[in-house]
Amino acid sequence: MLFITTISFLVVVYDFGFYTSPSWHAFTEVFFPSIIFIFFLAYLLRILFFIQQKTQNWRRYADYLIGLILFITADIGFFHSKILVQNFPWLSFMDTTEFAYALVMFIFAIEISKGTVSLFRVRSNPSLLYAGSFFFFIIIGSGLLMLPRSTNEPLDFIDALFTSTSAVCVTGLIVVDTATYFTQTGQMVIMLLFQVGGLGVMIFTSFFGFFFQGSPTFQNQLFLKDIVNEGKMSKILRTLVKILGFTIFVELIGSVLIFMFQSQPYFSFGQNVWHAVFHSISAFCNAGFSIFTNGLNDVEGGTFQNYHLHLVIALLIVFGGIGFPVILNYFSWIKQKINNAFRTVVRGRRGHRAHHLINVNTRIVSITTLILLVLGTVGFWLLESGNTLNGMSLYGKFVTSFFGAVTPRTAGFNTIDTSGMLIPTTIFTIFLMWVGASPSSCGGGIKTSTLALAILNITSMSRGKDRLDIYKRNIKDRNIRRAFAIIILSILVINFAIFLLSITDGHLGMRNIVFECYSAFSTVGLSLGITEDLSNPGKFILICLMFAGRIGTLTIVVGFFKKLSSYEFKYPQEQIYIN
Repeated sequence: MLFITTISFLVVVYDFGFYTSPSWHAFTEVFFPSIIFIFFLAYLLRILFFIQQKTQNWRRYADYLIGLILFITADIGFFHSKILVQNFPWLSFMDTTEFAYALVMFIFAIEISKGTVSLFRVRSNPSLLYAGSFFFFIIIGSGLLMLPRSTNEPLDFIDALFTSTSAVCVTGLIVVDTATYFTQTGQMVIMLLFQVGGLGVMIFTSFFGFFFQGSPTFQNQLFLKDIVNEGKMSKILRTLVKILGFTIFVELIGSVLIFMFQSQPYFSFGQNVWHAVFHSISAFCNAGFSIFTNGLNDVEGGTFQNYHLHLVIALLIVFGGIGFPVILNYFSWIKQKINNAFRTVVRGRRGHRAHHLINVNTRIVSITTLILLVLGTVGFWLLESGNTLNGMSLYGKFVTSFFGAVTPRTAGFNTIDTSGMLIPTTIFTIFLMWVGASPSSCGGGIKTSTLALAILNITSMSRGKDRLDIYKRNIKDRNIRRAFAIIILSILVINFAIFLLSITDGHLGMRNIVFECYSAFSTVGLSLGITEDLSNPGKFILICLMFAGRIGTLTIVVGFFKKLSSYEFKYPQEQIYIN
């Protein structure tokens, strides 16, 4: 099935992406009904086998539904049955090419997800599998963006690779204008890439693989435990469902609000809906892509000084960058409060008191995020009050300053001309970009918890303590070492990229190069306007930098070293003189 679905996927890509001849069209009229009928036979055999094996009911019901859809589609297309369509006119959509595309892609997604789950059985480093999944989608995305139907003019491979990397790594840096260079098909490919890349490739494939393959094995759960940051392995699948459900819910609400505030009368209803959906997903995934030439500073698109829209986008960025463990922790806290209120009001019994329901990680991330947002808003307002904020209303200055504190946290949208910012504001923005979002979120950077642990450790050492205690909890030395390793590696990698870019594109100015490298590594997407002017070697440097920033430098380094199962010995301690 994996081989057949892969061939079918390539046929869909060719038929969808190229301007085909009549002979090819005649071939596809026979191919799609035939291949769907083969899918039906395969699912029929699986259903019979699963009945014999007494598999889970929910898994059988899912296969029943898919098998029924495949049978009806094959019956209408392959056998040209008109009885069903006459008796049920609403089934006519199943005889369209678009539905055949969607059905083949859906079956392909299921099979490729099952194949990904099978990779968990391979005795390889999980870090390499994690990095390899992003690399695989980057290459696939590059090919899809080079299809004739994806662009209005031919796209070079290096530009396609740059755009695909920027989308999968949710960066937002562009070398060609997304609004004018790509067709709606190409824009849809970009949207799918940063949707998958924002949540993480392994989250998507693992969810589909586990759902359609059955209960995850212990080895599968062990592999995904760190990816979804779930301490209890029995709840991993439930956590995946919550993450996807929360994502769809927030993006849907964001689309509705953006549609309300951004819709323009000279755009059709479908265009306004498309603009809202694209920007909602882009904002939540912290991607920073826009289908308006000037982004959120576009007059024609209705985004120029549209402060209500800017505020909605900023809140979507915060939700996408706060981290799923924090969201799920607050969800559990709210659920506990509601249950306690229900017991008190309805049953007249005192609710259970959950000690430390809001864990230390949630508190650190929330407080650090709040501090960065407040300092960023106040700092941007004070530094730019006589510059880019000049002439705005009080509400406009507040929203623009708040947006200026939010968007460097790996989002990349711009409501002002970033090249017009003052030098102090540029430096402050670089710092915010470097910190980035929170762990297990859609954003990049060194992460808020990393900065917090480093500062708290310095404070603890200055007080003469030999350990770090926070909220009556002792922080493991491993976490502290990891935080400082991430900080050091990020500085080394960024500075090395600046050095290389100063050789290949030094004429663009050191200030612009430094800003561009920090933006690429932290997967932000803000630029001072030099991205399109980069040379091919310069683009490749940023491609590597975006990939390293999204995967994590420490994750990549760990991936190339074999982990020791345990330490059975301990060397004598030695004193190293510091300062």
